[in-house]
Amino acid sequence: MFSDFPQVIQQKLTVFSPFLEQEVIVKGNLFSQNQKKVSDFIQEIIHTAQLLSQQTTEDYADFYATKLLRQFDALNHAVFMLEKADLSAREVFTTSFSFPKNIHALPPARRLNEYRKALRALNEKISWLLEKSYTATNDAEKNTWQLQIEETEYRKMKCQKAIEELEEKLSKI
Repeated sequence: MFSDFPQVIQQKLTVFSPFLEQEVIVKGNLFSQNQKKVSDFIQEIIHTAQLLSQQTTEDYADFYATKLLRQFDALNHAVFMLEKADLSAREVFTTSFSFPKNIHALPPARRLNEYRKALRALNEKISWLLEKSYTATNDAEKNTWQLQIEETEYRKMKCQKAIEELEEKLSKI
């Protein structure tokens, strides 16, 4: 019944693959050490799963099952904190353009000018994000940059549409 259990656990642990070489700190006394590479923590979790699959008494099985769940949760939390730290330490795009607070309330001609500036800024940001995506060191980081690119492309599309509509409106005046 439990013979393939360690392999099933190993499959579940693939969520940590982008972080295998990263060093994290895990709270509690669930592992042999509190600070080491994610891959080392994964090996300990697999070992706990193997011990659980070999148990014949309910008390020991409960003990190892509880330990296994706590180990997974602790590693998951440590990786989450690592991602959170990576995001906060990550570079932030800044543009040389400055914009008025309420562009939508400006007269149409000035608003068109501001929309064009915004479009240039969005193009700069997309270029910057593409560069960051190409230099990303792992899949998680690459995915984060790709999501930001998609979001910025959507904003660019909305900006282009607003420019077209405003140009059409101004051409009729």
